Amino acid sequence: MRMPVSFFGLMVFLLSSQLVFAARMNHGAAGPSPITTLIQSPSVPFRYALGMSDFRRKCSSCHGQWAEGVAKTGPPLIHRFYEPNHHGDAAFYRAARNGTKQHHWNFGDMPPVADISEKQIANIIKFIRWWQQQNGIQ
Repeated sequence: MRMPVSFFGLMVFLLSSQLVFAARMNHGAAGPSPITTLIQSPSVPFRYALGMSDFRRKCSSCHGQWAEGVAKTGPPLIHRFYEPNHHGDAAFYRAARNGTKQHHWNFGDMPPVADISEKQIANIIKFIRWWQQQNGIQ
């Protein structure tokens, strides 16, 4: 059975459009890093300040000062891929503690974060979740 030419043409167009779109992105199908559309100059509530401080010391060299990502180093965490229903808090904890294999992005595997405590990870996760919400990621 032959497909109609218009359907076949549409399928070829859709597939080639997706390939061109992915090829133009900085780091694969997940999108560019760093993200440039985050809220500027946010006022971080006191209850998240320790998490922000821990994030800056332990995570920002790869993920950026505001989790916007760093080109050729690490993905943005303020991204729909890291919303709670896709990467829950336990996934963040495991990644910090044990590292993680590359997925979604083309930065390579993430190594474990050196000398990080459970309390620091918990503070960082609280900060990241608050910051995600501020930027429309629920």
